[in-house]
Amino acid sequence: MGHQVGGHAHSVQSPVEIEIAEAVLDGEVSWGDARLSEEAGRWVLLAQFDSEVAADMMWGDAGALYWLIRPEDLAEQRFERAMFTWQCG
Repeated sequence: MGHQVGGHAHSVQSPVEIEIAEAVLDGEVSWGDARLSEEAGRWVLLAQFDSEVAADMMWGDAGALYWLIRPEDLAEQRFERAMFTWQCG
């Protein structure tokens, strides 16, 4: 995996975009609901930081931290609108 800014998230578990969409929609839609997929498609990876023993960073059981943002918010540098999630193995 590794640390990265931008690009595609390397999810430890389920797609992080789905987790963010679920949070944005307040958990009011089921996994099969098209609105969940649509909302997930509106988010891109801003940054990902993986666990790294050499840096003494361990997120749960070798997990990763993720910040996602909508492209329009990134273009306008509205970083306060970024969303955070984390996953571990």
